[in-house]
Amino acid sequence: MTIPLFEAMVAVGGRSNQPVSPADYVHFVTQDSREVKEGTLFVALKGQRADGHDFIREAEKQGAVAAVVEHEIAGVRIPQFIVPSSVPALGDLARIWRGRLNIPVVAVTGSVGKTSTKELIAYVLDAKFNTHKSRKNFNNEIGLPTELMNLDGNHQCSVVEFGMRNLNQINYLSRIARPNISVITNIGMSHIEILGSRENIAKAKAEILEGMDSEGILIINRDDDFYDYIKSRAHCKVISFGTNPDADVCISDVQLDEKANPGFKLNGFPMEMKNSVGKHPVYNAAAAYAVAIQMGVNPEDIADRLATFSAPDRRGSFSRSANGALLLDNTYNAAPDSIQSSLHTLSELARNGKRTIAVIGEMLELGAYSEEAHRQIGKIIAGMNEPELLVTVGKNTKLTGEEAHRKHWKHFEDAASAAQYLSEEVTGDDIVLLQGSNGVRLDLVVETLTQPKAAGKFILLHK
Repeated sequence: MTIPLFEAMVAVGGRSNQPVSPADYVHFVTQDSREVKEGTLFVALKGQRADGHDFIREAEKQGAVAAVVEHEIAGVRIPQFIVPSSVPALGDLARIWRGRLNIPVVAVTGSVGKTSTKELIAYVLDAKFNTHKSRKNFNNEIGLPTELMNLDGNHQCSVVEFGMRNLNQINYLSRIARPNISVITNIGMSHIEILGSRENIAKAKAEILEGMDSEGILIINRDDDFYDYIKSRAHCKVISFGTNPDADVCISDVQLDEKANPGFKLNGFPMEMKNSVGKHPVYNAAAAYAVAIQMGVNPEDIADRLATFSAPDRRGSFSRSANGALLLDNTYNAAPDSIQSSLHTLSELARNGKRTIAVIGEMLELGAYSEEAHRQIGKIIAGMNEPELLVTVGKNTKLTGEEAHRKHWKHFEDAASAAQYLSEEVTGDDIVLLQGSNGVRLDLVVETLTQPKAAGKFILLHK
């Protein structure tokens, strides 16, 4: 796919430092000089670690046809489009790029499970369509435009993710992507430190509607207590999913097999997820089912894809420690709702006499709600049989341990200390849940446990 270079200059509202040839076209757009190839429009962004303006000459050597800059760089032969800010210019380019492709775009947001749901939707749709999906967590004002400009004429649909930290950010992303179908997984407590209340979080998530027209479809969780609020904001068709019998996609008959893999029914159609554990992935499956049915995928093909789907790394994925312990890795993010779901999954796995260990890292960005939230997790544990060993990591998780009233409880201020302890404590018969906010770095514990022993001890990784 191409757009005229002159049209790109107009789209970003830039002033060219030299005449632009009408014969020049843009074949690719990137802000990463390592990705530049012939026909690329290079967008120079100022980051915390590097300034893209320092790489314009390199981009020119690699075949860039022009550059979007905030100030002119001397000694560069290609046209430079000078703009007040490169970030909104990148968004303007992505808006034009997306408009050139008449394909459905599915956007996913929510407090918990949005990345897993995005991955699952894309995996299911790929049964019928050549599906583009955004990489990992490329879901902000830089990542989302970058991903949209990876779309080309061979793609038949796209699945992207919208993240946010404050109001008006999803609004901005939605107006760029203009989704045909939007999914809101749930309204939780993530980012409540900034937004102040779940009501404001719901308002922020509902901004996904701002880029949709009346022909669009909004898919939302019927079991969520903000369902009525979100639905009232919609100006398009609304489809719900959940265990509520009034849901358009109704979850029923959820059962776990001997490996805690879920089997269930969606609108009476039998489904199973052979590579997922616990009951909470069923909600992701219901959202994916709702999207796929609207896009013409038949239930049999949906069932086949659900059965073979594997969760993304660090988002409910499973691995083995070096000595054979089963690790449930949820170390990328944490919120009260998701930790509660993970604890129930751990209980469901507690079979055949295996010891269960929960490694709970601090939940960040909860602000004034932090103490209450961490205590609540402890109270939940106090009412459960599992885990047999509780390990807490981070300042506020000490409150979790106090409320849990566990005989076997260890607390550590940092992940490295917890990793050192667990490297000696975990045996091959254990089942270990690890979950905390990304900034707590429980992934270091996973890395330590999965490394082979050297000289009788685990190799402790530091980053």
